[in-house]
Amino acid sequence: MFEIYLSSYSKRIYKKRAKITSIVGIFVIIAISSLLHFGFDFFGRIKASAVIFAVNDSVWEHLKIGFFGGLIFYIIEFIIYGKKFDNFIVGKSVALFLIPFLTAVFFYTYTAFLENNLILDILTFVLAVIIAQFVSLGITLSNRKIKKGPFVLLLIIMLVLFPLFTYFPPKIPELFYDFAHKRYGM
Repeated sequence: MFEIYLSSYSKRIYKKRAKITSIVGIFVIIAISSLLHFGFDFFGRIKASAVIFAVNDSVWEHLKIGFFGGLIFYIIEFIIYGKKFDNFIVGKSVALFLIPFLTAVFFYTYTAFLENNLILDILTFVLAVIIAQFVSLGITLSNRKIKKGPFVLLLIIMLVLFPLFTYFPPKIPELFYDFAHKRYGM
């Protein structure tokens, strides 16, 4: 009987920790992503660093730093308490998809009506991170056990595509072209 109570108490503690960490995570993911934006130049434009750092100002590279900013935070989160939740990997995989997806949706929606604006660009990213964090939290804390397989596959695909299209960007100007520097890729 005491073990059941202790287990229930422990679960409540971890749920509370997950909620707090989700809110803190919004700020941490934004901070990490901001650092990833400038890391390529800071580290001397080393080609290997292009895997996670933005190499230009294309939409793709901004989506990539959001993905890797989230991934870095979620790895730390997993080490701290992620093993306590059956749906942790599913929740974080969904968030890692949502951050770039929502950023792109919000960006292309507002630029259809307004000129590109740095403040609105940042706000689209912040809003995407906030939504992704709360969706992820809901999935992570869900009592319904969700199969990890499809979500791990989605995560692997994103882990491959973000760096791949940095080194070999498709000639799709709306996504991969850096209009500021008039180039694709590095």
